[in-house]
This record gives sequence, structure tokens and C-alpha cells, in this order.
Amino acid sequence: MNLSIVGTGYVGLVTGTCLAAAGHRVACVDVRANIVEMINSGRPPIYEAGLELLLSQVIRDAMLTATTDLDSAVANSDVTMLCVGTPTVNSQTDLSQIQLASQSIGGALRKKTAYHVVVVKSTVLPGTTEDLVQPSIENACQRKLGEGWGLCMNPEFLREGQAVEDCRWPDRIVIGVSDDRAAEVMRQLYAGSHCPLVVTTPKTAEMIKYVANSLFATLISFSNEVGNLCASVPGVDAREVWRGVHLDRRLTPMRAEPGKPAEVVHYLWHGLGFGGSCFPKDVAALRGFGKRNGVATGLLDSVLTTNETQPLRMIDLLEKEMDVPNKKVAVLGLAFKPGTDDLRDSPAFPVIRALKKRGAKVVVHDPVAMPLARRHDELSGVDFASDWQDALKEADACCLVTSWSEYKAITPEHCLQFMRQPVILDGRGFFDPTSFTRAGVIWRGIGYTPIVPLPAVPKWD
Repeated sequence: MNLSIVGTGYVGLVTGTCLAAAGHRVACVDVRANIVEMINSGRPPIYEAGLELLLSQVIRDAMLTATTDLDSAVANSDVTMLCVGTPTVNSQTDLSQIQLASQSIGGALRKKTAYHVVVVKSTVLPGTTEDLVQPSIENACQRKLGEGWGLCMNPEFLREGQAVEDCRWPDRIVIGVSDDRAAEVMRQLYAGSHCPLVVTTPKTAEMIKYVANSLFATLISFSNEVGNLCASVPGVDAREVWRGVHLDRRLTPMRAEPGKPAEVVHYLWHGLGFGGSCFPKDVAALRGFGKRNGVATGLLDSVLTTNETQPLRMIDLLEKEMDVPNKKVAVLGLAFKPGTDDLRDSPAFPVIRALKKRGAKVVVHDPVAMPLARRHDELSGVDFASDWQDALKEADACCLVTSWSEYKAITPEHCLQFMRQPVILDGRGFFDPTSFTRAGVIWRGIGYTPIVPLPAVPKWD
């Protein structure tokens, strides 16, 4: 099938690349000529594990091209996917890109006679596809829905860092369709995917996306409250609590390896909160949707409040150990989670803002996100380390914000060797507090307050 994809951001480029790898011919459309040039040379403008290799392959095989010519892309495709951004502006979802792209697609459809399906993949609140996208296309193409074109809402469920895997091997595909003809086209598009296909209304498909993200965001905030409770009782280690909870048979998938929990438990772990392009924006949008409809959302309110305040617990821990002004503090990890270079709503930024406000000298490192970070306004005045060893040199404290696997190489001996004061603030339950503390490193973290002197270490099988 021939596809055109409008918008080459995180969702558009990953979706286009994976569908091209599945055998469809894809034209990615972007108004930015420099981005089009990058894609056509096989270089993705974003970091996502496995994306560059797959993109270069489909470019080489002539299954994917990028262009600034939307009219040509629509004219030569059977399906157009709308993958533009829906940022939050003044606590509201900004739909200006959706509306502009819909009008442009409608203008292109006006010149086309063959049947065409427009697919909304951007995350939009219930009613947007039918109340905004549909009339925008109708007005531009001067044909009503069903008169030579169909409309579908097809939300994405891509986890940053695992997006290529999620797109190529989805656990479910949701399509909210305008009519049976559009549904049949979508079935053909996804014929090679061996997973449940949920066919529903556009409004229901839109709601499924928001509910899914809000559920996992709620689990994260719940987990952080549990971590904070554990830390209030010296000797109660949230890591051990979660290991005990994760083994519940209700969290363990059938036919899995004995004792191997379902992936949902990854959201049941204490830390500094959630970030990225989806959870903060989508939970806030769903809360605003409830407010406009007169529905109280006390739980979602609490989820967002917990998430906003959680990163500053790291600052509280630091101030209990030292006077912060003029101290050198290393911040390890800038991306909101491992496996991506996405800095959006990363907990690293409230931590860095608070450190700078208190007069600390901040040095940062991230194994992937440094190129983007150097261009970020909020990081003006901070030093960028070449690696984690460089970040630790002469530091008075180290804040572990993102649990990159590279940081597992840090040992207590490294802290004693490189740091002026061996103080580790563990924001992810990442290091073993007992081994660090026994070695003479001051370990403080979310979810655990060690007993001094340390008791014997319990062992897990």
C-alpha cells in the first residue's frame, strides 16, 4: 500500500519507517527542508533505539522517501496519516497544527478522484477527529466525508526507547472508523500484524489513548508516594517492597517464566516522576477535558501534583547533607528516561533549576541527549562533562536522575576516587545503598533511608 505521513516527529518518523519495513511505500512530509534532507540521507532527526539502522535500510530499499510536497505525496498514496504535534499551551491542547494539516490534506484531496483514507495518529481529545479534522478536510476539499474519502482515528502506543519494537510488533491496534470502507482499508494496512484489532468509533479510540497513558502515569505517581512512605521509616527499602509486590500472580502473565512479572511492574517503581512527550501532556489534557465537562478528576489532580513535586525531594535530601551554595553538583541523566534523547518534562530540569537557584555549580552528563541539551536554554551556565567520570571529578555531590545502564559502572570506589565529597543522591533506586554506605560513601535516595549502623544484608534468591 502507498502511504503518506504528514509530520516527521517522533510518531510520524517511527511509524513511517516501520510501515516501510513492513512492505508499504511511504512518503514522509515535512515543511522543514533540512529535516527532509536528513531523512533522505538516512539520518533520523531524533534518537530512538534501532531507528537509524531501520531508516537507512528502507531508504536504501527505496521504500521510504521524505518530501516537502504534500500535494504530490497525497496524490500518490492510498492513506494519509496525520502525525503532527499537539503541544500543551496555557493548560490547553494546541490543535493549530492539526487544523492546518487537515486543511492542507483537504486541499490535496480536492484534486484527487481515487478513494483515500485520512488517519489521525496525533493524540487528540475525544471529539477532535469528527469535530475539527472532518470539517476542516470537508471545507478544503469541498466534499463530504464518504464522498471519495474516509476518516479514521488510529492512536499510537509507542514507548520512547522501545518505539521501533512497539511499532513493528504491537500488542494491539485500535482504529476508530467513519465507515466500513475505511475500516477495510485499515485492515489491509495492518494485515501483517498478528495482534488484536479493536475497531470502534473515533471518539472511543481517542479516549483509549488518554486512558492508557493516564493509567501508567497514575501507577508511577502511586509508586512515588509509596517510595516516599518507605523513606520515612529508616530501614524500609522501597526496592525490596516492590520486588515483593511484583511477584504477585496477578502481575505475572500466564505462561511466562516462573516469577517473571508483567511489564506493568516497570511503572510500579519509585523515582523522580514521569516525563516525555505523552504522560504529562495527556494526563493534563484529560484533566482539562473533565473540567470542561463538569467531571471532577481528583485522582488525576493528585497524579500531576505528585509528579510536579517529586523531583524536588532530591534537593531536600541534598540540603540535609550540605550547604548547597558554591558546591559542585554532578547531575547524571538529562533525558526523561533511558533509551531516548527526549528532554521534554524531564525531572532533570526542576532539579537543575533548584540547584542553580541555590547557587550550586552544576555539571551535567547524559550518554545520548548531550547534543540536544547543549542547545537548551535552561542549561545555560552549566558545565557539560564528556563522560560520567569527568562529571564526578571534584564534585561535592552527584544526583542520579536517569537510570542509564552506563551508570551501573559507577562503583563506591569511583566515588571515593573522583569526588571531593562522596555524596550520592539516587533518584531511581538504581544503586545498592548498602554497598555504597559500607564503603564510606554517603548514599541518600528516593524510597529508602538506611539504618546506621547498617544491619546484615538480606539476600534475595
